[in-house]
Amino acid sequence: MFNNLRSRRKNFLLFTTMAVLLTVLVGYLLMHRLHTDSVQSVQQSIDAWRTTLTAMRWTVIAVIAFGWNHLVAWLVDAEILSRAKATRLTGLRWRAVTWLVLLELVLGQGVLVNALSLMVRA
Repeated sequence: MFNNLRSRRKNFLLFTTMAVLLTVLVGYLLMHRLHTDSVQSVQQSIDAWRTTLTAMRWTVIAVIAFGWNHLVAWLVDAEILSRAKATRLTGLRWRAVTWLVLLELVLGQGVLVNALSLMVRA
């Protein structure tokens, strides 16, 4: 029981550390790639990439939606997941995709901010 908890904690720390390091690496590369001198130049660069980044996010969501069953089947074949867990994960596919779409709409597209700004103007 405790070994499983220790293994989960170790994996969580490993993935968190990896995410932080990847974030720092991407930030460092972007900083050197853009050679920005002001906030306005950063905003112009982001505006130039906005449609490409949006397309990439929607593509990732589509790949997750349509590749979910294949990934779960592969995990079962590799004996990483049991059949019961695979059935549960298969049932959670559309819930995960719905959350990803909601996150994209709220954070990526700024639907909530736009709705609030429309309510303030009215």
